[in-house]
Amino acid sequence: MESDKPGSSKLKYAARIRLPVANEDEMLASFGQDLRDGGIFIRHDRPPSVDSLVQIEFVPGEEVTPISRVIGRVEHSRPATMPGEATAGMQLRFVELDDVARRVADKFAATHGAATSLVDGGKFNSFNLGKSEQAGLLSLSGPIIGIDLGTVNTCVAMVQDGAPKVFRTSDGYETVPSVVFIGQDKQVVVGQKALEKMILEPSRGIHGSKRFLGRPFASKEVRSRGHFFNYGLVEGQNGRTAAKVGDTTIPLEEVSAHILRAAKDMAAKTLGRDVARAVVTVPAYFGETQRQAVREAGKLAGLFVERIINEPTAAAVAYGFGRALQRTILVYDLGGGTFDASILRINGDALEVLATDGDPFLGGQDFDDRMTEYVLMTFERTNGINLRTDPVAVQRLRYAVQQAKHHLSEAETAKLNVPYVAKGDAGQIDLHMTLERKLLESLTQDLVTRTLTIVDAALKAANITSAQLDDVLLVGGQSRSPAVRRSLVERFGRKPSNAVHPDQAVAQGAAIIAEALQKKTPVHLTDVLPGSIRLAVAEGKTLVLLARGTRLPATKQFEVTAPEKAQEFKVILCRGEEPMYQQNTLLGMLRLANAKSPIPGGKHKAHVTIQVSAEGILTASVRNPDTGAHEDLEMSLTDR
Repeated sequence: MESDKPGSSKLKYAARIRLPVANEDEMLASFGQDLRDGGIFIRHDRPPSVDSLVQIEFVPGEEVTPISRVIGRVEHSRPATMPGEATAGMQLRFVELDDVARRVADKFAATHGAATSLVDGGKFNSFNLGKSEQAGLLSLSGPIIGIDLGTVNTCVAMVQDGAPKVFRTSDGYETVPSVVFIGQDKQVVVGQKALEKMILEPSRGIHGSKRFLGRPFASKEVRSRGHFFNYGLVEGQNGRTAAKVGDTTIPLEEVSAHILRAAKDMAAKTLGRDVARAVVTVPAYFGETQRQAVREAGKLAGLFVERIINEPTAAAVAYGFGRALQRTILVYDLGGGTFDASILRINGDALEVLATDGDPFLGGQDFDDRMTEYVLMTFERTNGINLRTDPVAVQRLRYAVQQAKHHLSEAETAKLNVPYVAKGDAGQIDLHMTLERKLLESLTQDLVTRTLTIVDAALKAANITSAQLDDVLLVGGQSRSPAVRRSLVERFGRKPSNAVHPDQAVAQGAAIIAEALQKKTPVHLTDVLPGSIRLAVAEGKTLVLLARGTRLPATKQFEVTAPEKAQEFKVILCRGEEPMYQQNTLLGMLRLANAKSPIPGGKHKAHVTIQVSAEGILTASVRNPDTGAHEDLEMSLTDR
């Protein structure tokens, strides 16, 4: 991309881009759809600003006269936070086509039909200044919403009239259940209706899938946790975990896309206009591949994910909004599926994460599991019938237990009434029980204790004492538990803050950040790497490249060697805190083919650079200094 120089006759153009095509036929094959649909995405680290004009030349060679020229206007511009960031670039809308470009557009339309609307899934090419790939076209203008993509529920918000406000569903709910139901007819239902259908057909309802989003199917987390779900977990084509419902296999990125699309549609209906941009939150302990999976889900949902924010960070933003605070706080985030403990320092509009720790498999669902298991055991002892073999009965009981648990946050007892859960010798058997709060607390005390252990680890990593904390912020539905609040009072000698809504704070914080991006106001957020990035070395051991707690963004450069006859370099990256490779989570394998050195008998060397953006997205590149070969490599989860 070339910028026009001052004084040039082309000063009206912010940049000139030359796209290589051999002839008009190749232009039709490579860019016909873009010309027909009226735009293209150009990846670049420093794109021109919105509303700038850009000239695009289709050329058969570097110094050859272009065979066609078009003019585009920048509709969306996103600079890179570090070099090579995959989502940086500009969205162009064509405003002027020459005769050749119009002819190519007409030829493509004649063969493939008129332009497809975005609602129907229209596609544009994304051109990477030398490398072309398919990417979803998004209308990157208009409002930016904040989405808390939850394990159990999803919440959507936007700043309106100077304050973050949560959108409601058409039924009046402030959250959307993160449930996707796939019927026998392949029809997909999302949200509250999916939750209702899942009660009678539990094997067709996909819930809690966020815990496995972006994880390799071969990972220990999937192998050890998958049996808690009624639907199947299988290996997808890319090595990641997918869901199996009947004879349908669906990637978990697509499951999350359905949920994000429901959130997007809820906002669009309220605003009366299309929404295509969002800030999405994730658990602080989400790994790099999981964050990338969230971006992929956003694309599938027709959303450009402007930024990914850690949930505790978003909650802290909501807490400090408009208050000009100078405080050090603990965010205790116990949601439906995950737990995060983050220590943050707030200084006016600036927010710095000092340390974070967490458990991706500790949340409200685990509290539900304990109580559901108790009810099943009690029923079996009383009636001699094992309900675990009846998925419908188990799901009905689990749903009733969840409602009772919510009631026990306010009352000492809750009634459990589930009619006709089984059939005995005497006929229909109903379930009637009274559950007590003290029973729930005794069954789950170890879970609460586990959260406090994680809190202590975060405080130690931040080098902060309890006395130095100004506030304790409770986030997530399970944080409503009286046992949680009581334990925190005992631990810190103070009541937690009531300054934010535990179910809405994360979405509201995302909305505040979205508003800052919308107005191009600087967002002063400094985060840390939640888990160490390691290099697999000899004998199954690992070497730390970037340690947990490293300030983001971060870069690490190192060399790898290969034997003289090797045909490629291999770099295996993993994430975790264990010294042995198998004990950590695989991130992927980097490869550079044809590693040939011009030095006879010498070792082949390559330079590797890994980068973690401010959002926690990992990218990598490898270069052979002897041959000059250089490639940006994507993380491959299929090579294990």
